[in-house]
Amino acid sequence: MTTTEPVERMFRVLVRALRSRQPALLTSAFSVGDIHQQILPYRHFRRELGLETNQEYELTLMRLLSGAGGYLDVDERLRDGLGAELSSGSPEPSRVRDFAEAQVSIRPSALADLGENGANAAAAPTPSTSESRCRYCAGALPQGRTVNFCPSCGQNLQVRHCPACGAELEADWQFCVACGKGVQA
Repeated sequence: MTTTEPVERMFRVLVRALRSRQPALLTSAFSVGDIHQQILPYRHFRRELGLETNQEYELTLMRLLSGAGGYLDVDERLRDGLGAELSSGSPEPSRVRDFAEAQVSIRPSALADLGENGANAAAAPTPSTSESRCRYCAGALPQGRTVNFCPSCGQNLQVRHCPACGAELEADWQFCVACGKGVQA
């Protein structure tokens, strides 16, 4: 697997997460800290990203933020700082946290380049009784039985994530137990 494949996958998952929870951020800036802690936290997206460790996650995020793939618009300080760290003999993955306040945005051309297949992959389908599709990967769900986990990606379908802090929520909760924000059922 080349280094661009995890970066491309991370970008697609980032777009899917933004479309499902914060679509306004597809066209506006957000911070590196927001990506790391709320939009795409490792603990919630590790399976979907296909990354085994938090270190792999942070290195992939560093590559994305340093301009790999041309997916994001980033400031020079962020690009140069993370680029220099990545090109060192042994990059320190936690350096991504040093840039938590840096602002990034989705490059419009990268969003457009997702194209027909990318748009389908990046859209975050919500499960419905007529479609029976996983809201994470859009995989088909079995009919006529209780489905707690997606058979395609393994995501728990009985939990949701808080739009404010990313914490896991039970399906019927009206408020987040981590930050107290009201959530729609």
